[in-house]
Amino acid sequence: MSDERYLAPVPMAWCPGCGNFPIREALAKLEIPPHRVVLVTGIGQAAKIVHYMQVNGFNGLHGRTLAAAAGIKMANKDLVVIAESGDGDIYGEGGNHLIHNIRRNLDITLIVHDNRVYGLTKGQASPTSDLGFVTKVQTFGVISEPLRPLALALILGCGFVA
Repeated sequence: MSDERYLAPVPMAWCPGCGNFPIREALAKLEIPPHRVVLVTGIGQAAKIVHYMQVNGFNGLHGRTLAAAAGIKMANKDLVVIAESGDGDIYGEGGNHLIHNIRRNLDITLIVHDNRVYGLTKGQASPTSDLGFVTKVQTFGVISEPLRPLALALILGCGFVA
């Protein structure tokens, strides 16, 4: 199955090397029919994937990506639900949903684009920004240790972590 099948007929705005390309390629390689896929996104640069893919999509509120994805999966267990967003959306505003959805162990794929910064809001630190990272907002550098999401997922017993 060609991965072109998943592209919406709109001009593409992804940069070369964008992490969204492998998502499209994986869907094609796995031969998942587009009508069975639901991409659930929040707010942010990474969340724009839903606008460029010819699959079912839900673009929700900032930090509520996993809550919406869980509701969709519970409503129709036969759908392939992929929650995809950035580090601020998932680890910041949506941190509570991350913890509880790992514990619930629903069959949802979560893909996080972690660039360690809130890119669309002009670059303030995200929960995964390194200690000392200087931004326009954190002019003296980040004073908190970064969140370690993979360790958190392992501690909570996530079924697959990569």
